[in-house]
Amino acid sequence: MDQDAGGARVGLLATQALLLSGDDVRIEVNVAPGAWLDVVETTGTVAYEGEAPSSWTIDASVGDGAVLTWAGKPFVVSDEIATHRGTRIRLHGTGKVLMQEKIVLGRAGQMGGDLTMALDASDDTGPVQMEYLDLGQQARQMPGVFGDLRSMDTVTALGWTPEPIGEPEAGTTGPGETYFLLDRSGAALRWMGIGRFRDQLCDLTFAAWREEAMRDYRHRRAVRPSTAPDGSPFSPAGGASPQGRCKVLSIT
Repeated sequence: MDQDAGGARVGLLATQALLLSGDDVRIEVNVAPGAWLDVVETTGTVAYEGEAPSSWTIDASVGDGAVLTWAGKPFVVSDEIATHRGTRIRLHGTGKVLMQEKIVLGRAGQMGGDLTMALDASDDTGPVQMEYLDLGQQARQMPGVFGDLRSMDTVTALGWTPEPIGEPEAGTTGPGETYFLLDRSGAALRWMGIGRFRDQLCDLTFAAWREEAMRDYRHRRAVRPSTAPDGSPFSPAGGASPQGRCKVLSIT
């Protein structure tokens, strides 16, 4: 969709229906040191009903000084399906990741099937964020879990700790947003509600945090010397050679 000497904006577009019952979609991404990658989901994803479970898994490696941003569209869980959504992130050096995940339980007139979600993020030191959510029909009816809520929007920043751009507050569509500071470098903003995405903060937060991450990235590149530590050349404009800087490894 767009590119420069240091990276690219890549759109994900399904060429056939997914997630069908039994589908196992795996996306592997490698962002090389000093590069940037902005992943844009062009449409939402529906986990359709069926006897066989389905899954959607992202495995991302982000190099030193690199930035990965990923704005997800709604992931809709139909009735009568068990599906899993997993994300594995490996940060190196001063790499940064910003991701947004939108979850909807049930299509129109449905309650939604069984969903599990997992996030496993680490850097060169060790774990940064580990999360496992069981949003199966039985589990989410337990006190303090999900109740009659149907939507969840989460913006997660790893590798630096941005501040919220507004004041999280409860609204008429659910309990509202909650801002979480990670014990190490990172933060998350999460909204849960009874309907579609009516939160007033998550989309704005993703846009602001992405601008912050890219502003820091552009500043580093502007002051970078003309030769990399390993002796490889950089372009006169201060950008890295485009060969091998950013690559989507495989989408199967």
